[in-house]
Amino acid sequence: GVPEDGGITCAVCHRTFAPANSDSRGSIAIAAANYVPGVTQTISVTVKHPEQVKWGFQLTARLASDARVKAGTLQPGVGIRVRCDVGPDAPCAPQVLEFAEHNRANVTAVGAGFTFTVDWTPPATAAGDVVFYAAGNAANNNSANSGDYIYLTQAVVSPATCDLSSVPFLSASVSSASWQSALSPNSVLTLFGGGFQPSGQRRALLPIELAAGTLPTALSCMEVRVDRKKAAMVYVSDSQMNVQTPTLVSTGPVELQVVANPGTSQQKFSNILVMNAAATAPAVFTLDGKKANAQFTATGALAGDPAFSGATAVKAGDLVTLWATGLGTTNPALDAGAIAAKDSPLAATPTVSLNGVNLAASDVIFAGVPAGLISGIYRVNIRIPATSTVGDAVVKVAAQGASSQDSVTIQITK
Repeated sequence: GVPEDGGITCAVCHRTFAPANSDSRGSIAIAAANYVPGVTQTISVTVKHPEQVKWGFQLTARLASDARVKAGTLQPGVGIRVRCDVGPDAPCAPQVLEFAEHNRANVTAVGAGFTFTVDWTPPATAAGDVVFYAAGNAANNNSANSGDYIYLTQAVVSPATCDLSSVPFLSASVSSASWQSALSPNSVLTLFGGGFQPSGQRRALLPIELAAGTLPTALSCMEVRVDRKKAAMVYVSDSQMNVQTPTLVSTGPVELQVVANPGTSQQKFSNILVMNAAATAPAVFTLDGKKANAQFTATGALAGDPAFSGATAVKAGDLVTLWATGLGTTNPALDAGAIAAKDSPLAATPTVSLNGVNLAASDVIFAGVPAGLISGIYRVNIRIPATSTVGDAVVKVAAQGASSQDSVTIQITK
């Protein structure tokens, strides 16, 4: 199931109930602890389903910074073999990917499930976060590929001690949508600087972390503080971080600071940036800084200039989705870092304009955070009015007296 491996799962062959995770009655879980470099620990993989009697699995360990690279080594054991991506079974060559799996499927009582254990030796030196990817087979013991349920999961472990050596520094902070200096509660920011990670290393949130329902306030031994409050973390590399502003940030001048190795005796603090925070800081996401990142609401197909990335120009009556940040509070209110469990409309509907002409309220179909996204990303569904002028129309979204950037366009045709 590793995306960088092509996303292939056991459901390629065990297809009766494909795709994986299609039956919520069953599950797979990984148990692993934060690691000490070079110190072996035992990883547990538990597969369950109330109706099945036979169990199998496969597990691989990868660097969170690059899932194409294995993290440490997996050890063969009783009932466990380790297959090398290239060549014979373990021991595998240093750069060859490894996959631990059962060498004999285990049969138990109906619904009892089974826990496999695999010894894993982490890299000899701290390599940042490590992701375990696992697939489990809850089988019916019919000696065939039919009637089996496949499950996938991931687990993330970090170095037991954060020991980043560089002192981080901040050079700029901008809205992730407009790339302008703008900040408001729950808005999404991009920070630039250095010393955030070892050179070339990066860390993005994984689906399993998003599924937890809230974003972490520390990621890969880094923390961002806005107005002395911890920001929700989305992405970190050696020179860039994406974060979400805390909900209770003050208005007016606020301080931004980065902390490496937070909460440890090795804490390292960056310089302080001062930005002006407002109640709202509307910004529309674009494809290139000018063309709106817009989709047809019904299909998700790219809407706009046909000369750009195969988009289709919109026309009067079309329903189009814009994406924005910094639009304010939803109802019900969502805290920074929260993943919306359901569509959450804005408490105050924003104003949307094309070429300076405000759309009728009835043409702003929905504005708010859609289910499954973080609380700082807003979906704005609009209807293109019959009076729209053909050509590149400047589109702006305004909330509580503040407006998005001036240069964003969407192409309209007859």
